[in-house]
Amino acid sequence: MEFVDVFDEGMNSIGRMAKKEAHRTGAWHKSIHCWIVRSDETGQYVVFQKRSATKIAFPNFLDISAAGHYQAGEYIEDGVREIVEELGINVAFNELQYLGVKFDVYKDETMFNREFCETFLYQDNRPLFKYPIDCDEVTGLVQIKIQDGLDLFSGKLDSIKVTGIEYSEEKGKIEEIKITVNRNMFISRIDPYYGKIFMIAKAYFSGESQLFI
Repeated sequence: MEFVDVFDEGMNSIGRMAKKEAHRTGAWHKSIHCWIVRSDETGQYVVFQKRSATKIAFPNFLDISAAGHYQAGEYIEDGVREIVEELGINVAFNELQYLGVKFDVYKDETMFNREFCETFLYQDNRPLFKYPIDCDEVTGLVQIKIQDGLDLFSGKLDSIKVTGIEYSEEKGKIEEIKITVNRNMFISRIDPYYGKIFMIAKAYFSGESQLFI
């Protein structure tokens, strides 16, 4: 059974709890969000993962490049474990740019989830097909040009064309893809989270160093 540290509304530690129980009761706990940005001769991008079809919550939806829960007793720097597990790349904590804590809340008939999300930015310019992704966790990756992302999440565009990689069960291998995506293909959030990430990415590539979520 997996346990997480739980907190009060002021992010003060108040104990630990089974993760399943924390998701049932709405106990505040911590997760890591790592947003990968990349740049090449074709443009500047934010990378999104496509969640596995076997996920209990939001299967096949597009979401944060790499994310996951802190286990009970872990410190903030231990969150890189999730990046390694999902994307298969080795990342040192001091290579991540800290953006701050995002409050994430979701509730439906079966789940009440409240998280303090330690949020980071990480530049990795490798092509997406160079990521040895864990297909049990992540079905694929797509890269979205910064201006396209801003246009999509501001409502200026209803859909955009993106490139990426995806595991083909039929062929048993990772293939490069070109698809059209719209806002309904991303996990719904109560705040304009994705739009803010594209704004942060734009500022980052413009040379800004003081970036906050």
